[in-house]
Amino acid sequence: MKTSTITLWSCCALLLTTVLNSCKKEIQQPKENSEIITISYPEPYELANIILALTDYGKSDRWEVQKDFEYYREVLDYFTPVQNHPLLDSVNYSRAKWKELLSFRTDAYAFAFNNQNQLYRTTDFYANKGVQPFDDHLTLVNDFVEKSNFRDFFKKHLPYYEKIKKRYAQTQYLNEMRSFLKAEFGDQFSQDQKYEVVVSPFVGRMNCHRTIDSITTADFITLPKYVITDSIQIQPKNIATSVHNLFTEMDHGYVNPTTEHYRELVLENFDAALWDHKSGYNENSEFGVFNEYMTWAVYDIFLTKHFPEYAREVGLYWSYQNDSRGFKYAQAFSQQLLKCYTERKEGQTLKDLYPQLLNWTAEFQKKATKPTVVSPKDSLAAAFSASTKIPLTFSEPMHASDTLSVFVLDGKNFKKIHRLTKAKNQISWNATKTELVLSIDLPNDRPAYYIQFNWWGAPYPLQSDKGVLIASGRYFKVQKK
Repeated sequence: MKTSTITLWSCCALLLTTVLNSCKKEIQQPKENSEIITISYPEPYELANIILALTDYGKSDRWEVQKDFEYYREVLDYFTPVQNHPLLDSVNYSRAKWKELLSFRTDAYAFAFNNQNQLYRTTDFYANKGVQPFDDHLTLVNDFVEKSNFRDFFKKHLPYYEKIKKRYAQTQYLNEMRSFLKAEFGDQFSQDQKYEVVVSPFVGRMNCHRTIDSITTADFITLPKYVITDSIQIQPKNIATSVHNLFTEMDHGYVNPTTEHYRELVLENFDAALWDHKSGYNENSEFGVFNEYMTWAVYDIFLTKHFPEYAREVGLYWSYQNDSRGFKYAQAFSQQLLKCYTERKEGQTLKDLYPQLLNWTAEFQKKATKPTVVSPKDSLAAAFSASTKIPLTFSEPMHASDTLSVFVLDGKNFKKIHRLTKAKNQISWNATKTELVLSIDLPNDRPAYYIQFNWWGAPYPLQSDKGVLIASGRYFKVQKK
C-alpha cells in the first residue's frame, strides 16, 4: 500500500468485513458452469499452499494467507509435528520476494505424485521465467510430504475440497463472465482450448493468469471467505465484490490480445509512465499498465450488467484499491470507458471502443494531475467538539461535492465513517474550490484523531474537477489544542 500504515491496514480489514456482511437480501444463485471452464483443486497445489501457510511469514502476514476459518485451524493442528521441518525456513518468502512466493505456490500445479508418493514435474510450465523455487526445494518438499503424512490429510479432506469447488461454481458467474467477454471481444479460445480455475482456500492475494501450454490457460484465484466457510451468508453485494478475483484475471485473456491488435494506437496515445505510480506493471511488460487499467474498467461494466444496484459503489471501492496499487487515474479511466460504452452506437462492442477511448487518454494525459492536500501536510491542532472545524487546502480545483465520506480513526482502531453534507453545514467550499472546511463531531475524550479519505466503505469520494481521486487512504492527524 503506497499511502497506508498499520492504522490504514486495520481500517481496511474492518471495512472489508463490514462490506461483506452488510447486505441482507437473499441471492438467486447463477447456474453452474457448463462450458469449457474446469474448477481444479490439485493436490500438489494445495500442498504448496499449506507449506506457505505454515511458514513464519504465512502466519504473521495478514493478507498473504487467508486465516480465521476451521480448515486453517485444522491444518495448523495436523502439521504441528513438522513445524520445525527445514523446508519451512527455506521457503519463508516475504513480500519482498514475491516472485519466489508466487512461483513456489503456482509451479506446484506442474507436478504430480508417482506410485512411490514422490512428486515429479509433468509440464514445462513456470509462473515466472527464471524462478523455480518448487523445483529447487523438491527434495525437501518430498521429505515434508513423507514426514507429515500430507497425502492422508488431503484424502481425508476431499469432501471439503469438493464442497468448495461446487460452491465456487454456484456463486461466481462463470458462464456470465465468459458470455460477456466473448460478446465484447470475440471468442479468443479454440474448441479444443482448456480453461482452468485453480483454487485453494489459503490464497490471500496475488491472483495470476497464466498460459500452461498450447491448449491450456489457467487462473490461480483467491477464494471469497463465503466460499470456504459456512459462517458467512452469501449475499449479492458479497458476490459483486468478490467476482473480480476471477473476472480481472479471465478478461486478460480477452483484453491483452485486443490491446495487441491496437498496439500502435496504444503506444501512440497512452504514455504508461504518466499513468503509473510504482505499480511494477511498467517494468517488464510493454502494455502491462494499460491492460491493468482496461481489465478493471471492463469489470466495472460487467457490474452494471449483473449487479446494477451495487455497481457504482463496488466499482468505486476497487478504484480506491487500484489507486493505492499505483494506478493513480483508475477512477477517471473506468468512468470514461463506462461513458463510451453507455453512449456506444448500435452494434459496437468494447473492442470497437478502443480507438475512442485512446483518443480520450491522449487528451487526458496532457493535463492529468493528481490532486493533493497542500495543508495540512501531516497534522493540525483543533478544539474538539461536536462541530470541530478542519480546514483543508488543495493543489487544484476540486469537485465541490455536497456530500463527502470521511473516516475518523482513533489510533489503530477504526472509529466511524462520517457522511458529511452541505445541507447540514458540515461542508463549506470557497469560490475557487481549492479550500474546504469540514465540520466533524470529535469527542473531547481523546488526545488525537486521524482523518482519512477515499478508502473501502466510502461511497462519496474526494476528487478533483478532472475526476481524479485524492490518493486513496490519504490521512492526517488532528491533535487536540
